Amino acid sequence: MKLNISFPATGCQKLIEVDYERKLHTFYEKGMATEVAADALGEEWKGYVVRISGGNNKQGFPMKQVTAGETPLPPLEQ
Repeated sequence: MKLNISFPATGCQKLIEVDYERKLHTFYEKGMATEVAADALGEEWKGYVVRISGGNNKQGFPMKQVTAGETPLPPLEQ
């Protein structure tokens, strides 16, 4: 899995590829705008908190932020 971590205030961006499944377990089942501790990614990420702002699943569908009580709908097929 590839993670694109950026800090918009400075424009810094880092793309990391994580192969070890155990490190990614922290990010599973999290929604958009969820803040997650990045400690699981390794020593260099200790103390950092990251916010999930986008992504896509294995089929390529993008993530969508859903408000509480709103039922997500499948994408329309044409």
